[in-house]
Amino acid sequence: MTAYRFRVKLEWDPTALWRDIVVGENRTLAEFQAVINESIGLNQAHLWFFGADQDYWQSDVKYQRPEEDEDLPSGESMRWDETVSNAGETTITELASQLDLEVGDRICYLFDYGDEWQFYGILKEIADDEPSDRRPEVVNEKGDPVDQYSLEDHPRYQ
Repeated sequence: MTAYRFRVKLEWDPTALWRDIVVGENRTLAEFQAVINESIGLNQAHLWFFGADQDYWQSDVKYQRPEEDEDLPSGESMRWDETVSNAGETTITELASQLDLEVGDRICYLFDYGDEWQFYGILKEIADDEPSDRRPEVVNEKGDPVDQYSLEDHPRYQ
């Protein structure tokens, strides 16, 4: 029985907007992503992926939105040097194992390939006394949700 607590921060202003999310090890990255978006104020209508550290587009491993993964031309990655997985089939514990995550390590999350909402998650805790199937849940937060389509809310346009 294990759950992970990530602090997910907005790349451009990590002290103003963040969420602590606890998620059971058997939950998928797609479930984790849905709670991130809901708590931040983003919809589900765009492509997204998780990657290693704060590498974003340069990450050599990507856990993509299930629909994007299914649409890959040959079921393979788009770059010869990257590994792509379906976030709807990858559990939190598989991500942690594949990236060899320890407390303090980071993952990146990129939402909307055009506007590029960039977030990173810091693994804050691995709790062995939590249910492995615990649904992702925001347990602490700072900052108001954003308006996804407002240029005023997107740090890239300020």
